[in-house]
Amino acid sequence: MFVEDSENDAELLRLELDRAGYETDCRRVETAEAMGTALDEQRWDLVIADYIMPRFGGLEALALVKKKGLDLPFIIVSGHITEDTAVAAMKAGAHDYVMKDKPQRLGPAVERELREAEVRRQRRRSEETLKVEHAITRVLAGADSLEDAVQQIVQLLIEGLDVEVGIFWVVKGKQLLPFTVNARSASPLMQPFVEESRRLSFGAGESLPGRVWQTRRPESVANLAEQNIRLRHELATRVGLMSAMAFPVQSAGRVAGVFEFFASRPMESDPDLLNMMTAIGSEIGQFIRRRRAEEELRRAHDELEMRVQQRTAELKTANASLRAAINERKRLEHELLEITERERRRIGLDLHDDLGQKLSGIALMTKGLELRLSKGRATVAKDAAKIHNFIQQAISHTRDVAQPLATLDLRESSLPAALEGLAEHARKTFEITCRFKAEGTIPSLEPNVVTQLYKIAQEAVTNAIKHGKAHKVGISLSNGSDLVVLKIHNDGKPFPDLNSGSTGMGLRIMNYRASLIGASLDIKGAGARGTRVTCSVPVETRK
Repeated sequence: MFVEDSENDAELLRLELDRAGYETDCRRVETAEAMGTALDEQRWDLVIADYIMPRFGGLEALALVKKKGLDLPFIIVSGHITEDTAVAAMKAGAHDYVMKDKPQRLGPAVERELREAEVRRQRRRSEETLKVEHAITRVLAGADSLEDAVQQIVQLLIEGLDVEVGIFWVVKGKQLLPFTVNARSASPLMQPFVEESRRLSFGAGESLPGRVWQTRRPESVANLAEQNIRLRHELATRVGLMSAMAFPVQSAGRVAGVFEFFASRPMESDPDLLNMMTAIGSEIGQFIRRRRAEEELRRAHDELEMRVQQRTAELKTANASLRAAINERKRLEHELLEITERERRRIGLDLHDDLGQKLSGIALMTKGLELRLSKGRATVAKDAAKIHNFIQQAISHTRDVAQPLATLDLRESSLPAALEGLAEHARKTFEITCRFKAEGTIPSLEPNVVTQLYKIAQEAVTNAIKHGKAHKVGISLSNGSDLVVLKIHNDGKPFPDLNSGSTGMGLRIMNYRASLIGASLDIKGAGARGTRVTCSVPVETRK
């Protein structure tokens, strides 16, 4: 771009550039408005400005370039400029100055400044590339889905690569489908190309993205006008798109997608750009693999959770059925125990009220018979007296048997007294040695606990006498730190173990009674002869 008010001087400058070997596309402007329009309409490689013009000067032109944020080689050409003025212009940002009477210096100055401008562009591109890579890394680290990540990445690359359109194509079966289509600006001119790209799909080898998918290598198109891209050729030309580039995104050895970019300037696939896109493609490929693995893990977790819930429901159902069966068994056992207790009471009452009364009547009759025979001095009076004595013994034994069977009226905290009575009854009834001993202060117990402990002791004593043929039985009740312990030991034949198949009904009932009050029951042999029965009640059952 020439900022020059003299058309002849501008032509001389162009001829000098031609002699230096440059192919030029030049425009001359001489006002700020014209220069601003020219800067907006296209990209420029170089600005050559006259230092002094009637309406617009070189320093004003330099300020306009800076205002637009452009880094263009800016060379001042003037016929009248002092050294101090030239230094001031260089400090303001001009890159070089050439006197009009020394035009041969223009070619070398342009060459040098274009070279330095390219160095600056490369440095900025490297910095921008690094910045883009870091930004993309942050996007991938924080994205929840591929869609969120790719939307942001395409926009970052559009800005970083300084292109107009960015597209990410994703592989679906045997087709490439547009996943994201972004444009730098939402101008109406660009919309037809964007909308058409969103409707397209390609197979392997078709168009630029299809070829990249097939070859797994980056590819660029320097001039879209020379490529047969069907409708996109016409649309791209209409919106001013000149070149295109595409890069594969590989995951687990396969192409998962393709990045495609369009620019209104020529694009060249330099090594730095290829390295950047390779690194970005690798990161996105890792992101895709990670998200797929997370999705598979989430799906497996959901399936496992569903199976666990199903299994839990089945276990709950089975547990409920088992609990119902256990409760029903306990109900039946309790009912059997109640029936047994009622039957014992009935038998005891029958012995006391029926058989006992009848024996008493027979005793009175035999006593009367004895008296009448004695008055008649009959010799059979002694026999009648013996019969009466036997009947009295039968009555006494019946009462002894009936008393424990008929009733058990145990008041709260009367277990030691009840056990003392049980020992005394065993001594009188079975004529054996039976003693009771209480160790420590026995706490108050719930009535049901007192009843069950008494019944366990009664059953143990009865079994010792009837089945063990014991002559000595000892009953003890002690208070431990956290247990109330009942012990019954004898010198008779050992009881069978609770776990053996020969366990009788009496021992099983004893064990069930212990379970009703949360107690533990242990039956062990005490040497060659004798058995020790121990029932321990936790303190939680105390009243």
